[in-house]
Amino acid sequence: MARVTRDEALRILSLASQVEMALVRRDAVAGPLLAQAARAAAGCEGGEHLAVAAELSRSTNLASDYSARKVAQALTRLAVQEAQAAALS
Repeated sequence: MARVTRDEALRILSLASQVEMALVRRDAVAGPLLAQAARAAAGCEGGEHLAVAAELSRSTNLASDYSARKVAQALTRLAVQEAQAAALS
């Protein structure tokens, strides 16, 4: 896992937080936001969680599949927490 700068961690944190809120609201842009966040975080803290959530988003309809959406939310939350820790370290 690559060490990230505070600015990179804050960017990942911002993107992951947007994804988390889109998932909570069942917003149609959750999938594209998730893909963008996963690309931005590739190889960084939280990146693997976002990559799995993005794959889940591509394979299911998060708006209608409650369980898949909750798993994606949990993975995104883990990414948010890891990005917060990286930003504060």
